[in-house]
Amino acid sequence: MKTSINLDRLADGAVAERFNDALQKIMENIEDPNTDHKVKRKLTLEMTFDSTEDRALSEVTVIAKTKLAPRKAIATKFLIDKDMDGTILATEFKKQIPGQTYIKVDDETGEILDGSSDDTEFSNLDGLQIVK
Repeated sequence: MKTSINLDRLADGAVAERFNDALQKIMENIEDPNTDHKVKRKLTLEMTFDSTEDRALSEVTVIAKTKLAPRKAIATKFLIDKDMDGTILATEFKKQIPGQTYIKVDDETGEILDGSSDDTEFSNLDGLQIVK
């Protein structure tokens, strides 16, 4: 028995449509600069056949599966500290803004001891706090 099926016409063209949609996703993934260009992508058309006992009919399901390159990881850093009440605080650490003022605070009294926009001025960083 020779069987020949035109995938463009199978399921009224739905199989070809699914294939083309999956192919488009792969092309977009390849073009995405946030993915590793070396990772191989894959497109699989999976056909599952479920036959009746008399073998006169088979229900066929078709799934288009893609294996894409994952997006590259994004890294950042958090500064973690506690406030005066002991509540944990976290803020994203970013490079300091040029000219940003640093404030040195006495831990016991809360008194502002010194402030400067020149970060080389502090030789002792005890009491240095981030002010938001």
